[in-house]
Amino acid sequence: MTKGEIDCSKSSITAFEVSPMTNLKLDLKLLESLCNAFGPSGHEHEVQKIVHDYGKKYSDEVLHDGLGSVIFRKGNSGPKIMLAGHIDEIGFVITEIKKDGYLSFHQLGGWWDQTLLTQEVVISPYKGGEKIIGVIGAPPPHILTPEDRAKVVTKEKMYIDIGCSSADEVKQLGIRVGDPAVPHAVFRTIKRTRKEKKDEENDTEEKIHNVMLGVAKAFDDRIGVFIVLEALRRISEENISLPNEVYFVSTTQEEVGLRGAKTASQMIKPDIGFALDVDISGDSPNSDGLVQKMGKGVSISAGDGSMIPNPRLRKFVLDIAEEKDITHQPAFLKAGGTDAGSIHLAGIGAPSLFLGIPTRYIHSHHGMLDFEDVENAVRLLIEVLQKLDEKAVASFTVI
Repeated sequence: MTKGEIDCSKSSITAFEVSPMTNLKLDLKLLESLCNAFGPSGHEHEVQKIVHDYGKKYSDEVLHDGLGSVIFRKGNSGPKIMLAGHIDEIGFVITEIKKDGYLSFHQLGGWWDQTLLTQEVVISPYKGGEKIIGVIGAPPPHILTPEDRAKVVTKEKMYIDIGCSSADEVKQLGIRVGDPAVPHAVFRTIKRTRKEKKDEENDTEEKIHNVMLGVAKAFDDRIGVFIVLEALRRISEENISLPNEVYFVSTTQEEVGLRGAKTASQMIKPDIGFALDVDISGDSPNSDGLVQKMGKGVSISAGDGSMIPNPRLRKFVLDIAEEKDITHQPAFLKAGGTDAGSIHLAGIGAPSLFLGIPTRYIHSHHGMLDFEDVENAVRLLIEVLQKLDEKAVASFTVI
């Protein structure tokens, strides 16, 4: 283990966490290793190695595009179905080494300035070896004027402190301009017991509900890749027959423009596309207007800033969720997008849909989600794949 990396071998999490109340069958050990791994946009190799080694044993063929996306093919006939989760996390790139040893940086992906001050980051030096942990520095309030305390410090005025006092000292650590960095944070689980109304209208009887939550730096979008891998594993282990050819894809560079999804979909030329990603949860303070909520099921998007889903495909998925009693909810985002924004434009166009996991505090050091929503997403995906035959696929675009 090198400095800044996480030793997952010491985790207390078992491979498959099963709750007697929620019937979770998730390989949380895999999710932990994915979330703790280093992999900002354009620098996904370390985490893609985990994806490759895990998924290859369940697939018929492993493919790659030129931007580093990993593609697992299963099946040899029928419509081509593309399932995409992006493996890159938001991060940083070092842009200048100051004479006094401080580091300037630029964002890889979208950061809100107020989430950054005093947070730790992990830098991967150009020369390899140990990763370096630094702190995004901030002055103490004692030396600030009242006016300065009221100001928002922008990213352009921030710096990373790695404990060096000169540029030469920084260079001795192997750090150069262009080196990537990510948040320094560790995956963990939270178990809670809640009382919920059995009948909200009558407001009478209560039931006890066990909940397992997760907190991690890179749920956006390691959770999407995890869902893709979970579906691949279960289909393989349970010998589920599919009427199609499915491409389980871990894409790159989504946070900087849906780039890996574009190249991977050009390579696959799918007939149908699904993006698996986090969704913004509307149950935390100051998130009014978002109908999707953490713990209320997999969200089936009605649209976002990158695409309008094929309405017949969306109805097809909704009908299956209701038929199979899979907890789900509607969702809509006025801005932002997912890999579906690129997939639906591949070739002559591919009806596509975004399935999301409502997550609190995305694009920060610590996202939070409910594993029941994840389990519901996996179940729904597998049920949908079993019914996407040529007739169903043709029905989405017939006039």
